Amino acid sequence: MSISSLAMTAKKVIDAAWENGPSYDLASQAAFALESAQLLQSPETAAELEQLRKQVAELLVERHTTNEALSDAAKQLRANRDQIAELEARLAEYERPVDEDPISFALTPGAEAAVDRLTRMLAPTQALREDPLPHGSRVLPTGGVS
Repeated sequence: MSISSLAMTAKKVIDAAWENGPSYDLASQAAFALESAQLLQSPETAAELEQLRKQVAELLVERHTTNEALSDAAKQLRANRDQIAELEARLAEYERPVDEDPISFALTPGAEAAVDRLTRMLAPTQALREDPLPHGSRVLPTGGVS
């Protein structure tokens, strides 16, 4: 016959009570010893323990489900991150500073007309820039005087 560790603990408690306790009814002495060692449970405590065990089992299932959902979400986030990196790399192939862009641009007729108007308006001021100032100074293109 095999005995559980809990039953072995109860046996030891009972043996100690019988050896060292008063000499009255052995069943009462055994019950008192088990109660003193907190090895007895009330029906309410046993029912509460069973309910708690069920809750723990439910929480373990919920945790497993949550972990699977988190794992799936993490996989999707990694896939999205990789896709974004790939798209950014592809986009970077097309992004160049304007001065490095090999495409030449042509002005529309409206833009050409606007350039002509600006040229006519600025031409007199450009001539002033090239005229010498008194004492041999010149107007610099930045607007300063040399």
